[in-house]
Amino acid sequence: MSPFPRIAILGAGPAGSALAAMLAKQGIQTLVYDDEKRPALLVGESLIPAIVAILQRMGIEDRVAAISQFKPGASFLHHLGTRMNFNFKSVEGRLPPYAYNVPRPEFDDVLKDYAKELGVKFVKHRAGLVAHPGGTPELELDAAALEAGGYREGAKPDLIIDCSGRARTSAKVLGIKAATGSRRDTAHFAHFTGIEHPYEAGQIAIMYHPWGWSWRIPLPDKLSFGIVMNPKALPEFGANGEERLDRVLATDPVLSPLTANRKRVTDVFTYTNYQLISDRAQGPGWVSAGDAFGFVDPMLSPGVFLALDSAESLSAMFARHGERLLDAPEKLAKELGRYEQRQRAWHEAWHELIEYFYDGRIVAFYERGTQLKADHPGRFSNMMEFISNRTIALMATGAGTLSTFNRMYLKGCSKWLLNSDRAKDLALP
Repeated sequence: MSPFPRIAILGAGPAGSALAAMLAKQGIQTLVYDDEKRPALLVGESLIPAIVAILQRMGIEDRVAAISQFKPGASFLHHLGTRMNFNFKSVEGRLPPYAYNVPRPEFDDVLKDYAKELGVKFVKHRAGLVAHPGGTPELELDAAALEAGGYREGAKPDLIIDCSGRARTSAKVLGIKAATGSRRDTAHFAHFTGIEHPYEAGQIAIMYHPWGWSWRIPLPDKLSFGIVMNPKALPEFGANGEERLDRVLATDPVLSPLTANRKRVTDVFTYTNYQLISDRAQGPGWVSAGDAFGFVDPMLSPGVFLALDSAESLSAMFARHGERLLDAPEKLAKELGRYEQRQRAWHEAWHELIEYFYDGRIVAFYERGTQLKADHPGRFSNMMEFISNRTIALMATGAGTLSTFNRMYLKGCSKWLLNSDRAKDLALP
């Protein structure tokens, strides 16, 4: 056995720390490079039930619950008047019927501290990479990273797992391009106290506006408020994130009555052009996970789930084959190829579902079901409402996002039951 960790992980966010912990429980040693630099706020505060299932399998749900706000579901409010309320109880039997809203720095610390308890070594260093395009390996740690990690006498890790988040370290070093989404929105958000939240405790609220959408995520002692704005609307609301958040909270007819006593308790953070999937996620000697592979969209909050799922997928790969997989390059390449296929399928499915929310079809679908129930009350309309609500809930919680049946059901209903003109009226700009 090598005296040095044969796997190096770049980044100690959810993907990196969770993966290191999962591998440690298998007896596989890793070395995690973490420069310990991160913003005070991160998107991904609203978890989905599929994440709770992973936390349960890791054995740390209680730790996350201790720092979190219990989340029973999500509400959607359209500025034209339609309200949609989803409760996670509808997925009971498939997933935990609840989730959590988390302060992200504390959530990330829970995962990192758990990995440390399991013996994972973290090195405070921003690891650099050396590219050998077409080579075997294709990526190696640079000399400074090897020294910081304690590698001696020519020793190097056999596999580099890039969990560097949106920095996309491996992709940038190798010049790997990415497919970007059709939207170019700008997101601004901050934490506030003093904002009234007229929903069940922990219920998140998503609101459609003429200029984009906003979120309200209750946290244990404050509320995360964010806006996702079409670039064309930005100048109308101010010159920067602070001005735009204040303008929305002060002038929106639904929000302003709730925010008279608001106090912003953090800086405002901004994200732009965040829909992205790398053209390639792996090669000889390396693989990317979490945001380093791709970032979907804050709508429906799939980001942390995709990070933890990618960690669990890579961990399962080693659970099947053991650390000896690193001694079989051809088998490793096949396994990494399967992993990439699976992660790409997840990203595409989430993109597809989120598009229904952006282009108005989900709201129009909900309106159509409500009208059907009003016009034809009885067993049939009740059954259709149950099937439709459960299908959407299963997809939005991670239980049925990949399901061919669910995707075809939504596609068919959108084609045959919806008024396309109404969907266009309800669409986000």
